[in-house]
Parts: sequence; structure tokens; C-alpha cells
Amino acid sequence: MGKIRNLCMTQLVRMKKIKEPDMYTWIFSSVDNCYYNYNSRYLFEYVKEHLPQITPIFVINEEGLRRELSKKYGEQYFIETESKEGIRRVLEAGVWFTSAGLPVYGPRLGRNRLIINLWHGVPLKKIALMDPNLKKMSRIYFKKIFSENYTWILTTARELIPVMAKSFQVCEEQIRVWGQPRNDLIFFPPDRKKILGEIYPALPNYQKVILYAPTFRDYGNTRLFPFEDFDKKAFQDFLEKEQILLLLRLHIKEATAAEDFVNSRIRCFGSKEVGDVTGMLGMFDLLITDYSSIYIDYLLTDKPMIFLPYDKERYLDGRGMNFDYEEVTPGPKPKTMKEFTEELRAFCHGEDSWKQKREQVSKKFNEIRRPCSADICKQVLLEIKKRTE
Repeated sequence: MGKIRNLCMTQLVRMKKIKEPDMYTWIFSSVDNCYYNYNSRYLFEYVKEHLPQITPIFVINEEGLRRELSKKYGEQYFIETESKEGIRRVLEAGVWFTSAGLPVYGPRLGRNRLIINLWHGVPLKKIALMDPNLKKMSRIYFKKIFSENYTWILTTARELIPVMAKSFQVCEEQIRVWGQPRNDLIFFPPDRKKILGEIYPALPNYQKVILYAPTFRDYGNTRLFPFEDFDKKAFQDFLEKEQILLLLRLHIKEATAAEDFVNSRIRCFGSKEVGDVTGMLGMFDLLITDYSSIYIDYLLTDKPMIFLPYDKERYLDGRGMNFDYEEVTPGPKPKTMKEFTEELRAFCHGEDSWKQKREQVSKKFNEIRRPCSADICKQVLLEIKKRTE
């Protein structure tokens, strides 16, 4: 009901006289206008720090988070769009960036402004209007409120242009291979010891840190360590011997499931501990996942990964894939605990037989192999100059 209410309020505000959109006021928004994450967050922070001629504003409708961010960065940077005044401020801005949804809702919003969809990942699975589970009315709504409003939609490789265009039902000229701002920090790994020390008060000595980030499933809970021969105690002993710290990052709806496995060597690393993990990917030595496109970002680190697609047929049949799963997942897929620990042991001892395959897949999906926020802003400023001269 929140989006419908916003749509109605936005139309009421548009009926009144509004200032011509200011092309040097840039609005940023993310999921449901309630989260400070994804590409919008990282581009906003770049603009705030490096473009003094731009007024950047982030839409946060979650009051607690907005108050927290305002205290940290300054209240001038954060607004809500649950009031007519907030909606009016957004409508008076000439450039909008979003990673999911829009800062306000309505048709024909892109007629006199730039609306740029930064998106939030590589479309391995069928997304948006290609999602087989999307209902007819939702398709109509999506096309009118979202697709027809976008000026550009960003992606990471030319090979993805047809997929993105088809997913949003826009022409291929609207898809720009400009990269993902959230990946900028991958090229500048954070201080791992400092970050982990702030999150966990006491940790054992460790040599390797592994991130385990499985995908959320609509049809049931994720099975962590999905092996018939899994032995919790034996696995903990293995991690102790190899001095591995394993961090579990599950979807917020499944976060409590990780607690059953927590011990001195396995810790929760969910949204409660870290809101957005992308900027921290460079600090991990290995990634474990299944179908999450997080591994495409992780390919930029050129570090090993392991896949656990224990329910591949069920998951892929439900969502559908844009690419052949086996061809684009460059890592071992162990089916038993014995195989799993053997792969981990090999990794700890420097063996890496998947390096060449990772490079091939990374070239396929990651043409932008450098920080991209500055380039995105440059392109937007050039378009503004063209439109205002």
C-alpha cells in the first residue's frame, strides 16, 4: 500500500506548479526507499565527497535509519518521500539514481529529467519482466512505472546488453556499460583485522577468512553445509586445524538459521553485523555461494570460490537462468563433506586449479575492471551540459 499511496500523492503534487527540475540536484534511492545500500549508496558517497557543484540527497523513509545517517553525515543529505514536501523536493531534482524502485512513483516522470537505474547485480537469473513468476498486472505496472521512466539502465559488460534490454523491455541504446559503483571498494580492500575486531569482541587466531553467502529461497529454508555426511564437530576441528574463520551471511528472513552453526570458528555476518557486504569483498580469501550473483562481483578479486548448488534443478526451474549455470560458475561443486573439506584444504595450501576459468567468466561479465563512480558522474555531467546548452 505504501507505493500506491506514494503514487497518488505524487500525482497530487504534480498537479500544482513545481519548479523546473534542477539538473545539479541529484536524488538517490534504493530498496523500497528504506535502505542505504547497493550501488546508490556508493555513488552517493562518491558524489558527496568529490562533486561540490552537485547537491546529493538520499531518500530514506525508515525514520530510525534516516536519523542515524543524518547524525553521521548531516541531515541536509537525507529526506523522506512520505509527505508532499518530500515528494516535491524529489520532483524538483533533475537527476535521479536508483538501485531498486524509484524515489517517487508515477508515469512519465522521465520526460524532463535523467532517471538512471544503477541496478544491483549481474542478471544470472531472469529478472524484472523476464521473471516467469511475475503476474500480468505486475508486468503492466512495472513497465509503466519503472521501465518507461528510465533514461538509462547500467550494466557491466556488452554481452549483458540484450539481456538487460529484454528484462526491462527498453531499447538496447538505453543500456550503458558503465559498471557498478558498489564494486569500487573491491579495488581498495578494507582493514580486515580492524573491521572484524569491531564486530566480534574476541576471535581465535586465523589465517584465512571465508564468506559463505547462499541465496534466499522462496520455497523453503536454505540448507547450510548440505551434505549427508556433515559432522558439525569434525568440521569445527577442521577449521581449527587450518585456522579458518568462516562468516555466514544469510538473507535477513533466515538469519536465525545461522545460529545453529555458530562456534569459535563460524560466526554470523548478516545484515545485523554489516548492512552491505559488497564493499568488503576484497577482505575475504574465498567465497562460498550457490546461485547468488555476488560471485560475479567477487571475481574482480581473482580469488577462489566454491559452489553448493544442492537444489539446482528446483531453484533454476523456478526462476530460470539467462546463462548455463555450469558454464558460468568457475569453482568446484562438492557433494559430500569429505569433498568439501578437501577443496578447502587444497585452497589453504595454495592450490588453485580454477584460476583460468575464473578469468574467462570474469571477462564475460566484468568489462569494467576499475573504480567506475567517477566515469559515471562524468557521463551524466556531459549529458546535462548537452541538454542545458
